[in-house]
Amino acid sequence: MTAATPLPEPSDARDRIAAGLERGFAERGFAGRSVNELRDWSGVSLRTLYKYFPSRESMVVGALDYRDRAYTVWLAGGPEEGIGHVLHPLVRLRDWLDQVANIGCLYMNALSEYPSSTAVADVVSAHKNRMTGEFRRRLDHVAPDRDNSHLADTLFLLHEGMTQAARHQGVETANKAAMRAARAALAAEGIGRKDDADL
Repeated sequence: MTAATPLPEPSDARDRIAAGLERGFAERGFAGRSVNELRDWSGVSLRTLYKYFPSRESMVVGALDYRDRAYTVWLAGGPEEGIGHVLHPLVRLRDWLDQVANIGCLYMNALSEYPSSTAVADVVSAHKNRMTGEFRRRLDHVAPDRDNSHLADTLFLLHEGMTQAARHQGVETANKAAMRAARAALAAEGIGRKDDADL
């Protein structure tokens, strides 16, 4: 199940094309896509499509960049304090998997299809680093007087595992397992309680 990525309708032509490509790749995958499919997803002529994205690789990168911006908007907000602030990205991931797309990780799917592409690898790495940074910022907000790097890495790992496992286990089961593990990891470091059930 996939739906339109939750950003306002782009006014910029490049973003409109990228949004269409992102939706198409999410729904149909990266392998074996025809030029006609890419054109149809973009909603513009081939000439216009290639004006903004002159290669298939650049189309993939544009779609992933658009997804990154959409997901950043999706994660914003949540509780301002406490364990709820830290775990908000896992709550929003559950909502994303339930409401937008449960296809595994679009970034890793792209990297599997384009393993030798430096441009694809760079956009994937940038997105993954941003996700780790999101957890680190939230941890630093609630536990500012400590090095939270290893906990951020742990929460990132749970985020990634939940993304993949939800296809097999279902969204709710994967989310509950990830949240239990996240709370336990935080409690072991004195942040929140293992049995915290406020989320």
